[in-house]
Amino acid sequence: MFGLKPKIKFRFRANVLRKMCGTICRYPAETGGILGSDDGGRTVTHFHFDAAAHTTGSTYSPDISKMNQVKDAWNAAGIEFVGIVHSHPHGRATPSPEDIRYGKRIMQALGLKRFCMPIINIGNPPNGSLELHPYCIDRRFRFRLRKQPVIATDAWVKQPCDEKPYYTEAFARIATAIPQAAMRKKTVVCIGTGGAMSFVEELARCGVGNFILIDGDRVSASNIATQQAYLSEIGRYKVDVLRDRIRDINPTANVKAVRGFLDNAVSDSQFSRIAGKALTETPRDTLICGCTDSFHAQARSAALAMKYGTPYLAAQLYKNGMAAEIYFSYPGVTNHSCPRCAMSSRYEAYARGYQNNVTSGGAPIFATTRVNSLKGQIALMLLLHGEKDCAYGDMLGKIADRNFVLIRMNPLAGRELGIGIFDEMDSGLSFFDETVWIPQTPNTDPPCPLCGGTGNLLSLKGNLGDTRLNWQRGAV
Repeated sequence: MFGLKPKIKFRFRANVLRKMCGTICRYPAETGGILGSDDGGRTVTHFHFDAAAHTTGSTYSPDISKMNQVKDAWNAAGIEFVGIVHSHPHGRATPSPEDIRYGKRIMQALGLKRFCMPIINIGNPPNGSLELHPYCIDRRFRFRLRKQPVIATDAWVKQPCDEKPYYTEAFARIATAIPQAAMRKKTVVCIGTGGAMSFVEELARCGVGNFILIDGDRVSASNIATQQAYLSEIGRYKVDVLRDRIRDINPTANVKAVRGFLDNAVSDSQFSRIAGKALTETPRDTLICGCTDSFHAQARSAALAMKYGTPYLAAQLYKNGMAAEIYFSYPGVTNHSCPRCAMSSRYEAYARGYQNNVTSGGAPIFATTRVNSLKGQIALMLLLHGEKDCAYGDMLGKIADRNFVLIRMNPLAGRELGIGIFDEMDSGLSFFDETVWIPQTPNTDPPCPLCGGTGNLLSLKGNLGDTRLNWQRGAV
């Protein structure tokens, strides 16, 4: 039986609230920690943040081993363990049924008379502000609530806190090379997440603040040897796996996992809603990545990037992983060809009914990680273009007319794949693993169906109409 008891009293020391503002309230929902008291349970005087907890967008599972170590140290110092606090998305101010069952099990195991189970609602995005709802369970397992929540606003954030915000320590060593204030504003939309797993993970390690993951595939046994997948993940959606990995790297990142494919069932307006307002308001802070084996989806992702005026990046692994290609563009900078110009022969082949039968079979995992590594460096060039005092800030301008890249990952790639440029590179000092940055020019005879033979990506923004129809007409 559950009842509300407004007369129940909770007291929290100011230093506890400051620590919560500096930790839990700097992260997305579903993080937490344990509570302690040094006055017999009348006041919550201690808080330890559970930095290694397993969290998802809807669950918080404490790191039991670590929390038990902290609890034992508290006991030795005369500090009583009195409860667990964790955060919920804004609007969910009460413990879930599973939270309550978990609290009851702890009470029974430890013989506690009362168990504190506050729920924190945080800002969106997390900004250090706190709204704490101090629930507890009494010895009769009744559910009790203080009438008013505890509010700790921005004033608390300005107070000293001995818990460092996550960003301060995690990204300190790369901050001089990759400006973190800029990276937190960036959004990466990844269409196809199988072979791109490590690429997206490493962007999270670089501090990218927002991710949109689109893929309808699940992890299968065949992915273990060819992608960055594990046996424990078989059967799960790839976007869910990658979402959890990103949050394990950077709990402050915003991650949207879409279990589906970018096909004609998804309209441009639906894609725009999925990608969020940054796509239309600050498009140059959004990088669209085509990382799927489906040529139709690749062509569509390129057209969407052109339509909304965002930077674009796409990659393709060739047969047996012998070579790979990367195409990238940035409106106003790489105005020497559009993706339709750069890969015109492929577009024309698919328009004639060509079907790709190349799979990841025969491709060593190192081919995937090799292309992902270069994709990551190019992604930083695109995301940080124009940033001052940053090594990546002026790289794009130096390579603007050479935005189609080939990597030779096998010494026989030129002969086996019929790519003559690789044979031209051979010398007494080369063998394989060379990268070629190939100059591009617009297709003018006949004019490119997408850019009209101008190569001017700026002119495409807002002028493509429905990109699904563009593909059907052969325009993309």
